[in-house]
Amino acid sequence: MDPFARKMVYGSFVYGGMMLVMFAVLTVVYLHTRPRCSDRVVVESADQTGQWTATVMERRCGTEAPFFTHLNLRPAGKDLNRGFFSGSATEGEIFVLEQDSASAGITLHWTSSAALSIACPHCSPTLVRKHDERWGRVVIEYKLSQR
Repeated sequence: MDPFARKMVYGSFVYGGMMLVMFAVLTVVYLHTRPRCSDRVVVESADQTGQWTATVMERRCGTEAPFFTHLNLRPAGKDLNRGFFSGSATEGEIFVLEQDSASAGITLHWTSSAALSIACPHCSPTLVRKHDERWGRVVIEYKLSQR
């Protein structure tokens, strides 16, 4: 093969490789900036001593999918840790409800620096997917609807 043809073939492979790398990088950036299921913060509440923060969030993964309301606990001053591609904050998740936050009516009340009371007067117990009674040192009390 003559040297000019060899340069053309080599250049074609380099160009094709660069296009694949560019496609991969742009795909990663797109999936990170536009997650399919991102969380929307509804309300945050800090305890009296400023050690813990409770955050109520709402998630919906598509127009036909149900709403999920979830509550996460984390040390105060620490940002929510969202998944790189998912956009969902699952670290410190203590309560998950398959219902939108507006109709559930969730309220948070810190009874002490290590005790959180969660009231949900319009939550159906059959729609509760997760409810931890303890997270680290924090004790969680639930006041759910009895319907």
